Amino acid sequence: MQVRRLVDFPYVIVRLRCETCKRAGAYRLARLAVKYGAEILLDDLIVRLSADCPWRDEPRGGRCGAHFADLPPRRPPDMPVGKRLRVFAGGKR
Repeated sequence: MQVRRLVDFPYVIVRLRCETCKRAGAYRLARLAVKYGAEILLDDLIVRLSADCPWRDEPRGGRCGAHFADLPPRRPPDMPVGKRLRVFAGGKR
């Protein structure tokens, strides 16, 4: 099941982390639902919660790395960063 809205979030505590500026925070799911609505998309929520990040609108090409710490990554954890995998002929069968 893909988690797209706050109502689908599987935990009681919503944890955020930014790899760029090393900030982190934790919010109670119920309080976020009261403040922003339970149907808010997680993409919209993360923009609102990280609005004061100094890297959000960095003109020199920096970018905010805020993400939900407890949700699975978008790519498999064992996938090499920035490299394409090659298949060699004659491999093990």
